[in-house]
Amino acid sequence: MSAEHTAVDREVEAAVGFILRSTRQRPQTEAELAAKLRDRDVPAHSIKAALARARELGAVDDAAFARAWVTERGEQRGYGAARLRQELVRRQVPDPVIDVALTQLADRDEEATATQLASERFARLPDSLEAEKVASRLVAFLVRRGYPQGLARRVALRVSGLDRQWD
Repeated sequence: MSAEHTAVDREVEAAVGFILRSTRQRPQTEAELAAKLRDRDVPAHSIKAALARARELGAVDDAAFARAWVTERGEQRGYGAARLRQELVRRQVPDPVIDVALTQLADRDEEATATQLASERFARLPDSLEAEKVASRLVAFLVRRGYPQGLARRVALRVSGLDRQWD
């Protein structure tokens, strides 16, 4: 039994080492790391133990990962909540953790952020484009960034100047 226990300990130790090396490259979620360990044929009990040890060491923290993701992509890049949620779901962050992380955006003025993004994008579009095409591209851009369709249309019409053409 002692030799078996030692083999499991070595297995867990090797898995923790892999996690530490892997997270040094870039932060990852527990689910991503568990999948990588499964791909390396690490048994489930060793994955569980290795992830627990990695959490103790601070190498794995889904809540911190989600907060950093929302800060970097939401606050700095201006992504909307829908896109951030989609990305975090794809990274297999648990829904309650996502909900808490997205509260960072609660005080953000979505329309002002979308307007700023659309204005920056508008400045890079060719002057030869018709206003309707500009508005269409801006709507698509904002929707891809995670903003609701209605907000994207309202902002795109204003930024493209189409709202003034209908007055």
